[in-house]
Amino acid sequence: GVAIKIPIVCVVLEGGPGTLDTIYNAITNGTPCVIVEGSGRVADVIAQVANLPVPEITIALIQKKLSIFFHDTYELFTEGKLVEWTKKIQDIVRSRQLLTIFREGKYGQQDVDVAILQALFKASRNQDHFGHENWDHQLKLAVAWNRVDIARGEIFTDDHEWKPTDLHPVMAAALISNKPEFVKLFLEQGVRLKEFVTWDTLVYLYDNMAPSCLFHSKLQKVLLEEREHTAGSKMPRVQLHHVSQVLRELLGCSTQPLYPKPKHTERPRLSIPVPHIKLNVQGSSLRSLYKRSSSRATFTMDPVRDLLIWAVVQNRKELAEIIWAQSQDCMAAALACSKILKELAKEEEDTDTTDDMLALAEQYEHKAIGVFTDCYRKDEERAQKLLTRVSEAWGKTTCLQLALEAKNMNFVSHGGVQAFLTKVWWGKMCVDNGLWRVIMCMLFFPLLYTSLITFREKRLQPAGCLTRLRAFFTAPVVIFHMNILSYFTFLLLFAYVLMVDFQPLPSWREYLIYFWLFSLVCEETRQLLYDPDGFGIVKMASLYFKDFWNKLDICAILVFITGLTCRLIPSTLYPGRIILSLAFIIFCLRLMHIFTVSKTLGPKIIIVKRMMKDVFFFLFLLAVWVVSFGVAKQAILIHNEERVEWLFRGVVYHSYLTIFGQIPSYIDGVNFNIDQCSPNGTDPYKPKCPETNEDNKKPIFPEWLTVILLCLYLLFTNILLLNLLIAMFNYTFQQVQEHTDQIWKFQRHDLIEEYHGRPPAPPPFILLNHLQILVQRGLLRRPAVHHKLLKEKLEKNEEAALLSWEMYLKENYLQHQQCQEKQNTEQKIRDIAQRVDVLAELLDLDRVKRTGLVEQRLVSLEEQVHQSAQALRWIMQALQGHGFGSGEDMPLVGSSKALETKEVDLEGKPKESHPPYHVLARNLLYPGSHTLRFPVPDEKVPWEVDFPLYNPPAYSADHKDMAVQDPFSPSLESLLKINYNTMDGLIDRQSFHGLYAVQDGLPLNPMGRTGLRGRGRLHCFGPNHALHPIVTRWRRNLDGSIIRKSLKKMLEVLVAQYPLSDVWSLPGGSLEPGEMLPLKLKWILRREFWPQFQNLLKQGTEVHKGYLDDPRNTDNAWVETVAVSVHFDNQNHVEMKRLNSFLQGCDPELCIRWQVLDKRIPLHANHKELLHKVSALLGAYY
Repeated sequence: GVAIKIPIVCVVLEGGPGTLDTIYNAITNGTPCVIVEGSGRVADVIAQVANLPVPEITIALIQKKLSIFFHDTYELFTEGKLVEWTKKIQDIVRSRQLLTIFREGKYGQQDVDVAILQALFKASRNQDHFGHENWDHQLKLAVAWNRVDIARGEIFTDDHEWKPTDLHPVMAAALISNKPEFVKLFLEQGVRLKEFVTWDTLVYLYDNMAPSCLFHSKLQKVLLEEREHTAGSKMPRVQLHHVSQVLRELLGCSTQPLYPKPKHTERPRLSIPVPHIKLNVQGSSLRSLYKRSSSRATFTMDPVRDLLIWAVVQNRKELAEIIWAQSQDCMAAALACSKILKELAKEEEDTDTTDDMLALAEQYEHKAIGVFTDCYRKDEERAQKLLTRVSEAWGKTTCLQLALEAKNMNFVSHGGVQAFLTKVWWGKMCVDNGLWRVIMCMLFFPLLYTSLITFREKRLQPAGCLTRLRAFFTAPVVIFHMNILSYFTFLLLFAYVLMVDFQPLPSWREYLIYFWLFSLVCEETRQLLYDPDGFGIVKMASLYFKDFWNKLDICAILVFITGLTCRLIPSTLYPGRIILSLAFIIFCLRLMHIFTVSKTLGPKIIIVKRMMKDVFFFLFLLAVWVVSFGVAKQAILIHNEERVEWLFRGVVYHSYLTIFGQIPSYIDGVNFNIDQCSPNGTDPYKPKCPETNEDNKKPIFPEWLTVILLCLYLLFTNILLLNLLIAMFNYTFQQVQEHTDQIWKFQRHDLIEEYHGRPPAPPPFILLNHLQILVQRGLLRRPAVHHKLLKEKLEKNEEAALLSWEMYLKENYLQHQQCQEKQNTEQKIRDIAQRVDVLAELLDLDRVKRTGLVEQRLVSLEEQVHQSAQALRWIMQALQGHGFGSGEDMPLVGSSKALETKEVDLEGKPKESHPPYHVLARNLLYPGSHTLRFPVPDEKVPWEVDFPLYNPPAYSADHKDMAVQDPFSPSLESLLKINYNTMDGLIDRQSFHGLYAVQDGLPLNPMGRTGLRGRGRLHCFGPNHALHPIVTRWRRNLDGSIIRKSLKKMLEVLVAQYPLSDVWSLPGGSLEPGEMLPLKLKWILRREFWPQFQNLLKQGTEVHKGYLDDPRNTDNAWVETVAVSVHFDNQNHVEMKRLNSFLQGCDPELCIRWQVLDKRIPLHANHKELLHKVSALLGAYY
């Protein structure tokens, strides 16, 4: 299947404290988590609070939830543990893009896999891979999960425009992993098979066939034979000519190779591993295959044919149906598939697979019949052209030939095919001419110039036309009947010579027979050597000897020549006559072929053939009883019979005749006569006498035993076996009789084709035609004049129009089939069930939307009440200030905290606003160290909130590369030397937020607790000032126009990746004391550009000035920055060009790029907030 970089998902069922740590670590590392609600304990605690805003997840709430779901072990939770759990759960819920709650019934019954896939999608959507890789990753996940519904509804949307070439790797993966629904989806999304199927793609597909596939085994056999032939040590790689060699065995010898073997040396190919697909997120062998082979021209003639064959040889039904629906030469494709499947079914060892193949072969035959039926109804002439059109894509064969090779009797017996064969049978004459008219014109040809015979062509209708005579005598029906008369004449003359006129010296009649036989030999030689398609003598010989009647003709001729040779030698005259008599029998058997034209006698010949097979196998059973009884009888009755001919008579011949009632008289002593036998076996014309008494010459063998053996023998042979044979014959007869019409229509084609291509003159006058062919082809070197209607090569324009017409009717056929399937009762039930499910989902969604709207209205009412309470408070304070107040205390009208409400969207989920407190500064693991912060929940962040348990660790890193850094000493004296809230030498310790508190000689973070004391990795206590320039420009097309998304212009921002850093960031950082530009910015820019960049910063717009939520912040040291937006509105801006030129010459260890501005770009989280402000300032897409 699809092999991608293995995604990791944390699925949580129940769990305790260790599970919570696992979830927290997974979320911290960016691993999506699926929480199964209802499984208990930690899973249910997180699921209960997952939809709440983070500020509402308080220690009291977590304590309440723990008392419910951990009621057995609730006493073990200390106050510190509750704080830690609250902090971790807040951080988990804050990463909603990585958190998925699975509720029973939300995704359907037992669809946990969908929840996992949704979690991966959610996490993937919130990541950016610098381009389309994010969408590509989601698509690979959907293919790996085999969820085409999710891919159709969530991936192929208007949010991303897919190029067909981007889908080629996953298209190949879907083909190999046998996922037909995805193949259908990719075709709907614009994948063109002509661009997809190249030489390398096709070889790759055959390389990755399942080893259990029969076609794969046959391919390996071909490769092994090639290795043995070339005496190589390594197994050769699969090439298309190897595939063609196997396909030719399956399609039959009448087809040309589909992929000819290249004459030149083997072309270089990509080294693609055979067993597995390598398809991962970062890059894949499939993607590299298409990138590296994009410049190659498409090799294959018909890409749809190539994919169809690849699917059919693996017996992939659904996949093959989708591809066949795309085919242009669909009727030939269906018949070829039927032939391939039937041939594979003969060699398949698995019975179930064989049945599937035969069933699929029958389906393709029905598809061909359905398309041809629609074509025949529309236009009979064009439909019949489809039968005889030479298909270049399928080995220069025809639909009719493929149907005959596959023995598709249903197709051949179709009315349209039979009408075509009847038209060929009658030649240029009308098919409604009676046979008696033909025979009368054969006996007296001047009747042709009357209206007795009608022709199809108008130009042959006028009387006196000389072409009428030629049109009549070249019609296959006339040639057939003339050959019948000739053959009967030959047999009558042959019988007369054998019985009446067989002289020592041949008479003129016998010489006439020899001459007649010579004409038959010439005709058989012509049929053997006739090669209009250029197959070669070897292939033509194989095709010739495949026909049973040709074998019978050769046998009769050889026997006749043998008899003739003996007859011409005086000493073997009599044996020659015997052999010629046997030849006469074979020539008479040849008459059965003539009967195939008869609808009544033709099927009977098939019955005879099949019954002969039944008799052949029946003889094995019969021989057991005949030999066993014959040997036992001979041994009991006769002592030491040495004459072989009488042994054969006694064992086989007499036993065989006994079956038909000829019981030997000597089997018992009643009818024994010693005069009918020879006592010593010396008389060659009498059998040897049985065992007798020497005195009275009476038989002494046990008569009771021989009689019992005879009775048992007759019981089993005459009653059991013969009735078995009759039952076999009856079964064969019924089987053929049910399909009499189909069998006759199928077998008459061979007779029609034979006489269609036969010279018009009957033997022995056929020698004149042979002489004419010899002169034209041998001496004059002229091509054959005879035109074969059963195989016609069309012009390109005509063929293209015909195939387009066929494809149009194929679409009608498929639509009709779909309509019929929809009318099926089972399909109706499935459709109704699907609609009910959709309706239920819509009702649930509507209910959720209504609930969300109600909550929105309640929130609006609460806000109005809050505003009214504030207004009343202001009025009461004003009245009280002017002396109008009463003596009683002023009532509490409202409190802002009491009226704080959550904001919900239409789905009932809270909208996360900007967090009120710093978040990154409270990450439990301090960056660049192993120090863990003290957990600080949101409600305990402000210094004003009492937090007795707060006991943070202290950490201060020693930066040896920094010239200026504050010490961290336990002595208060060293700390008191630092002047806070003012300029301390070169160090600016003033905060943008005003005066900050100092406690025990250390400043306090104005944003609240962080869980860590000291200065951490920062170099100064108090504010550490930074500068972050945000350099942007509009993203443009090649023509210079600005690209828009969601009707908003798109920005590109300058980002950098510094050494020893895995993420990208804005080109800025901490300011050294007394410096105007950050050190990191100086690394990017050349020194000569620094003053100009400072001028750009002065001209820019300040978007942020103040505290920066940084992971390095501590309780006593924090980062404050100034973010300045420098935007180049014009692409030809001089300063932007100079900036680009100076960037190109910067430090090579740095990575700098113009990145498309999007909320998913992989930057530092605090930098994303700055970019959000810039996009809002410029009205750009974010």
